[in-house]
Amino acid sequence: MKNLIFLFSLLFFSSVQAQTIKGRIMTEKDKQAAMFASVGLLELPDSVIITGVITLSDGGFAFEKVKPGNYLIKASFVGYGNSLRNVDVLEGEGEILVDTIFLTEAARNIEEVTVTAERLKGKEMVDRTVYSIPAQVSQTSSNGYDILKKIPQVNVDFQNNVTLNGSANFIIQVDGRQRDKEFLAKLLPSDIESIEIISNPSGKYEGNIDGVINVILKKEARYGMNGNISAYVKPIKKPTTIASASIDYAFGKITFYATCMAFSQKLDVYSTNYNQFRLVDSLSNMSGNGDIKVSSTSINSGFDYYMNDKNNLSLNFSYKPINQTVNMLSDAELQKGSLVENTLKSASHENLKSDEYSASLFYKKEFKTALQEFTGEVNYYHFTSDTRSGFSNSQYDYDPVALLDSYNRDELDYNQRRYVSTKLNYVHPFGMTTKLETGYQFYYQNLNYDFTINHETSNNLFKYEEFRNSVYAGITFNLKKVGVQTNLRIENSNIDADSVTTSHYYCLLPSVNFQYKFSASHNVKFTYNRRINRPGIYDMNPNWKISSNYDISQGNPNLKPEYRDRLQITYTWNFGSNYFSPHIYYEALSDRIGQRYMSIVSPVDSNLTAFRKPFNMLTGYEIGGGINTMLWFVNINARMYKGHFDEYSGQSSYLPAKDYFSYSITGYVYAPLTKDKKTTAFTFLSYNGVSMDAQTKTYSMPIFGVGAQKQIKDHSIGFFYLLPFHKKIDFQRTETSTPAYYVKNTVGFDVSWYIQLMYSYKFNKGKNVKKSSRDVSIESDSKSVGIGR
Repeated sequence: MKNLIFLFSLLFFSSVQAQTIKGRIMTEKDKQAAMFASVGLLELPDSVIITGVITLSDGGFAFEKVKPGNYLIKASFVGYGNSLRNVDVLEGEGEILVDTIFLTEAARNIEEVTVTAERLKGKEMVDRTVYSIPAQVSQTSSNGYDILKKIPQVNVDFQNNVTLNGSANFIIQVDGRQRDKEFLAKLLPSDIESIEIISNPSGKYEGNIDGVINVILKKEARYGMNGNISAYVKPIKKPTTIASASIDYAFGKITFYATCMAFSQKLDVYSTNYNQFRLVDSLSNMSGNGDIKVSSTSINSGFDYYMNDKNNLSLNFSYKPINQTVNMLSDAELQKGSLVENTLKSASHENLKSDEYSASLFYKKEFKTALQEFTGEVNYYHFTSDTRSGFSNSQYDYDPVALLDSYNRDELDYNQRRYVSTKLNYVHPFGMTTKLETGYQFYYQNLNYDFTINHETSNNLFKYEEFRNSVYAGITFNLKKVGVQTNLRIENSNIDADSVTTSHYYCLLPSVNFQYKFSASHNVKFTYNRRINRPGIYDMNPNWKISSNYDISQGNPNLKPEYRDRLQITYTWNFGSNYFSPHIYYEALSDRIGQRYMSIVSPVDSNLTAFRKPFNMLTGYEIGGGINTMLWFVNINARMYKGHFDEYSGQSSYLPAKDYFSYSITGYVYAPLTKDKKTTAFTFLSYNGVSMDAQTKTYSMPIFGVGAQKQIKDHSIGFFYLLPFHKKIDFQRTETSTPAYYVKNTVGFDVSWYIQLMYSYKFNKGKNVKKSSRDVSIESDSKSVGIGR
């Protein structure tokens, strides 16, 4: 009994005497938080290492259960010298706060030239790669797009279209909240602390995305005003303009902001359409010329309210209208066998107008314990579009020329979508190496379609609604050599639609990340995830649409979600300021949506025509490999892959098994022309290879260009020349082959003298204050417009 009392007494006094040491690590030069710096606790006088931790995003660290004694804190980070700080722990002190420890940038002299970090260095974590933005990079950049151009795995083209690992299926976040890409033009480089790249998103994110780019802002803003403006103008021939402006005004705890980005483009375009009906030995060959006009605007406004160090609130409103007009004049020959029987003249037009509105309210609470936090978010989204299209066709006898028939058609296709979502997320840490994350998400959407032909009202109204509940939980822990993250997301969807059987289904979406660190610069990751892709608003529209060559297309409201299971091994090597990361992967596909083509009798002229409708008809696999690398001033993302689709039979159609092969590459090279790196030349290349569908191959042309940019204090000027010395190009070619017929469609445009002039200006006034984050969470239905958009 005495021994038991002694044991409890010993444990009690040990716990009372144990202290906690807290502090923060920052860089000396620019006073930025040193995120993911290594901090060790050494016992004096022998300098024996007791424990070590990694700093948090704000540079904070904590050593728990430290016994009384004399200690030395040692802080280190790549590219910086070690910093030391003595600390004495006395009995009964409780929590000890250490003055901020500053890291001095390491420099070395080579022939009297000082060399410091001028490019980005990545820190590999189990679930993400973090790139801290040094002052040298910020000073030679104009906005968020310029920063992303220097991030491995990310490419930005001449119209500020962003890809991650060669894919456009990702989301952009700012401080953990989703934004549209146009918001990047607003961000001042000096406000950006780091960029996080998440290549295998956990169950916290929607199940359909392949990656996340998260921009982390510094925890400081300003009293007063700051912002920027920029313009990209193609003045020669058909003009193209991209302009943006933003402004922030801060009153201490609250900041109001507004951003606007406008895009307009005019192009001369042409198209060809070749249809061959093999069973009746007939074909049609149509070609046309015309023009396209596109305009779009993106507006964001709102406020951030920083209540105190632990609580902040954000409210955001956004509006995005789009207007696109296409006019074409076409001629066609209709053949039977080798003889031309008829000709066709067609004048077609299409005008698309759409509007997006959204509102988002976000709240975040941080607790006293590091990493412990709760976030809540409510979003409302409203989208409408109406497409007014039509054509006027005249058919003539070939020889002698005589009018045989004429047909006019006008279509009005109206779409409406609304959704409301709620997201709750909680993170609970266990020490400094492990955390548990869990959350709940509610989602409701309502879709309405209406369709009229030749201005006549018909019974074409179609309604669709979905209720979705999602829960997820996962755990992450990091040891010295090993990091593991595992997460499971469970979704329950209830769908109700006109004339469609009500659908109820569950899906399990697991994800796993395993990382092994050979050293600070070498590591390997094993990842697995299951993704779901739901059919989009345009895939499910059940109304028939007829084009000027009488082809017919129809959506399918009975479409089911498609699933992808992916295994990937990635090796990463960081050396100096360079990044080299090859990977291999295997992906299983099930219920993938593909377009089914068939020949039917046209309701217009009783001849054979092509009919297209989507079905869940593709199951198979894809295997491949790729590389993401940033070597000095060269940023390259490349991928090579092959795949297989299984045999399919059903819905009165049959598809034989099919193998395919393709590759893609995207690259950006920039070369400093002056010692201060403020004048650079650059070149861009993008090739997407061949895209495969059930019965279709889509070929795209390589896009490339050259340019230069110069930074003059807060101003930046430059130019970009797209496809030098080219004129008309076949931008995209689609070939469809079935036992009954063969179709080849080509779309091109005139790129003569496509020279784009660039200008930007940033201003930054006022004194520093604490800064909260902002939120715009938008699941967008707006169609991309413009070249490569």
